[in-house]
Amino acid sequence: MNVTSTTLASKAEAAIRRLREIEGVSVHADGDAIREVHVLTSSERPAKNIVRDVQTVLKTRLGVTIDHRVVSVAQASPGSGPEVATEPDFAAVAAPASASAPAPAPEPVREERIRFESVNLFVSGPRTQAQVELRWKGLPRIGSASGWSARDESHRLVAQATATAAQEFLADPMAIGVQGVEFVEMGRHRTVVVMLSLLANRQEKVVTGSCVIEQDTPQAVVLATLAALNRVLGGLRVKEPTEYVLRPTTN
Repeated sequence: MNVTSTTLASKAEAAIRRLREIEGVSVHADGDAIREVHVLTSSERPAKNIVRDVQTVLKTRLGVTIDHRVVSVAQASPGSGPEVATEPDFAAVAAPASASAPAPAPEPVREERIRFESVNLFVSGPRTQAQVELRWKGLPRIGSASGWSARDESHRLVAQATATAAQEFLADPMAIGVQGVEFVEMGRHRTVVVMLSLLANRQEKVVTGSCVIEQDTPQAVVLATLAALNRVLGGLRVKEPTEYVLRPTTN
């Protein structure tokens, strides 16, 4: 990062910290452009309002205009993990509707979010395999990813295994790639931020999710990945869960 980028990022972080209920902020700049803004807040206001506050303070104090999609907001509340809102508009990729089509009937109530079950790392010499188990509507799905046994690579493998497991719930094909896994210090907390690239019907969407690290770093990586995915999976068609029971054949 050059001097210009460092100066802009520092000024932007200082400006955003003046907003109310901001506990931490991390800004990534490239030259005179801001590429990523990660905010940790204790506010209970909607995340989109906080995003607008960030846009306003950067415009008025620094004269910098940013797109709302580069802002990731982690809302921390006692007894619950952070909820990340980056305002993705990916639902139209999966099910575009015509203006003349009748309003669809309400769907049955279902478990909206994919849940974390377990994460394991298996190291064999220079290679590592990450295995993640998720659960939706009572049924488990397992995803795995393997690569070199480097420390930073293991975090990426966990995120990719999480994405692979989540794909098992989708009825429509969608490619999920891990663009990056980074760790940032935000206030008194260490936070993991995961950036994903979603590709469906020749349209690409980049989303981010974050999670405050409490004890287990691999689990925090899984939760950050799900924080990004759960924001968009609600707009996609999912497979109806099916259990198969094997019975002996009769002659």
